[in-house]
Order: sequence, then structure tokens, then C-alpha cells
Amino acid sequence: MTAPRLTLIQCLAAYVVVLVVMGALDGLWLGWLASAFYKQELGPLMTDSVHVVPAALYYLLYPAAIVYLALMPASTFGAALRRSAVLGLTAFGVYDLTNLATLRGYSATMTVVDMAWGSFASALGGAAAFHFIVGRGRRLKVSAPR
Repeated sequence: MTAPRLTLIQCLAAYVVVLVVMGALDGLWLGWLASAFYKQELGPLMTDSVHVVPAALYYLLYPAAIVYLALMPASTFGAALRRSAVLGLTAFGVYDLTNLATLRGYSATMTVVDMAWGSFASALGGAAAFHFIVGRGRRLKVSAPR
């Protein structure tokens, strides 16, 4: 099965879905579920408040990477899920493994947990976008001109 050709509107809609899902998941994870874990693991490395510009840049760029690298080439829901998970593992792995290699006090536990989280959250974001945008388009017989 070949990957569906996504229209610009579908790509933008998928981007919004990934942005909303990842933002909501990270809000729950960082703000509530794992907040104490991050404070314990990162200690003095953490700032007192979030630096808004770098955080906004991440949340604007990363969903675009998921759409382009994971969803556009995916031909099935399972492929979108796997590609998004691998992208998350890789992206978070670059960050976490670099920190583990270069920062004093950055733990292996932090590295493993954050990489697992990145893979999980990316997989959910990509899978949700594929399901609601690409899958819905197929069911409605919406396709890009060839």
C-alpha cells in the first residue's frame, strides 16, 4: 500500500492535531504526573520558570517534524504510530543522551524515562493525527489530485 498524498489542508490539520495532543500530554506530564520526578532528577539544573520562547519554538517545530517525517510517508495507522514513536525516541534520545554525556548530574534514569516519554507522546500525537485527518479523509474519499 502506498502512502496517501496529503493535501496542504490535511497537512495543516494534522499539524494542529499533533500540536494539541502533544501540548496536552506534555502539560499533564510535566505539570502534574512527572513534575516531582523532574525536580528530583534535575534539581539545580531547572530554572525557576519556563523560558517561553524556546518552549514555543519546540512546540511549533516538533509537530511539523512529525507530520513531515512520520505521517506523510505512512501508508497505514500502524506505520504512522511506529514512525512517530521512532521519531520521538530519536529526537528525545539526541537531547537526553547528549545531556547524559555532557552534564554533571544528568542521570541515566532521567534519560530512559524522558526517552520513553518522548516516544510515547510522539506516537500518540502522530497516531491521533493520522486517525482523525488521514484516516477520515480516506473514509470520506478525499484525496489530493494526482
